[in-house]
Amino acid sequence: MRLHALDMALAAGRRGAHLSGSLSCIEIYAVLYGSILKYNVSNPRWEGRDRFIAGKEHARLAEFPVMAEMGFFPIEELNSYEEDNGLLVGHQRNLDLGLEYASLSLGMELSFAVGKSIYAKQNNLPYHVYVLLGDAECNEGSIWEAVLTAGHYKLDNLTVIVDRNYMAVDGNTEDWMAQMDMELKFKSFGWESKTVNGHSVEQLIDSLQYRPIDKPYALIAETVKGKGVSFMENNKLWHQAVLSEEQYKTAYAEILNS
Repeated sequence: MRLHALDMALAAGRRGAHLSGSLSCIEIYAVLYGSILKYNVSNPRWEGRDRFIAGKEHARLAEFPVMAEMGFFPIEELNSYEEDNGLLVGHQRNLDLGLEYASLSLGMELSFAVGKSIYAKQNNLPYHVYVLLGDAECNEGSIWEAVLTAGHYKLDNLTVIVDRNYMAVDGNTEDWMAQMDMELKFKSFGWESKTVNGHSVEQLIDSLQYRPIDKPYALIAETVKGKGVSFMENNKLWHQAVLSEEQYKTAYAEILNS
């Protein structure tokens, strides 16, 4: 998946790509689509599917590779990312491709997911709702309004994963708008919450299989922005950037040999 992300970033050319924030959540996406989510690639609109609401929408270079690997569309389509009239674009809702949500405005997806969860409860529908949030995105007040609502209505069919890479577009989150102890914050709003290594497939699988009773669940996945590429790790310049051919080769070799 990391190699696919590099291929997509190179193919994007001078348009650039949000690469480092995608690299931090690769394992999260791999575990969700490989072990946790219920879906049907032959029928993406299947009513029994779990709803995955992708926050930190600029991390499409993690989402599209895993969907291609799982068979939602041909892997060859990845290199057409953001081309004119291409299949894959940065902010996209397309239920026929299994893409549930797009807003262009960070901070709104949890409210959307809470609505989906309430609807499922009201109509006795068995699906579970999963949401991926960026930690810097949690600066948005709309996130905490939705957190409050989910706790109040005891939405135990809702799971949030926070990609806790401690980096925003301007640098370290704790320097610009400190999130502090996110596990404790979710618990104070009536959620069950746990912190894990977001690059440990085993910890992610074990934690995401867990289901609390009468409480929504927040998994704080501690990660490294730009994970796997030394010159991108924790480097704010790679939040959105153009990848050169030389940088691509260096990054490719590092990931391949890791």
